[in-house]
Amino acid sequence: MISKEIVDVLRNIDTSLQIIANQGNADVTTAFVNKKAVAARLGVSPVTIDKLIHQGITSQGKSGLVEGRHFCKLDPTETNTSNFLFDSAKVLKDAWTSFTGY
Repeated sequence: MISKEIVDVLRNIDTSLQIIANQGNADVTTAFVNKKAVAARLGVSPVTIDKLIHQGITSQGKSGLVEGRHFCKLDPTETNTSNFLFDSAKVLKDAWTSFTGY
C-alpha cells in the first residue's frame, strides 16, 4: 500500500511540474499525462473521465473532454481511454467552466 501512495504522490508532483512548465506558452502542449493522473488532479475516478469524454462526443465539443483540445490518441482506431494522452493544463483550465455536476 505504501508504494501505491508514493506512486500517486509522484504522479501528482509530475503533473504539477508539467503544468508549471507549460504556463509560459499555453498554446503549445509540452507534456501529456495519462487518464489516472488527470483523474487524480481533478479528484474524480477514472470512470468519470470516461463520462467526460462521452459528454464531449455527445455535446459535439461544447462541454466535457474534447479530442484535439483535452486529449489525443496515438492510434486513431484506439478506443481504450487508458491509452489516450491528456493535456493536463487545458483539462484543469476548462474544468471550472465545462465540468459541472461531477
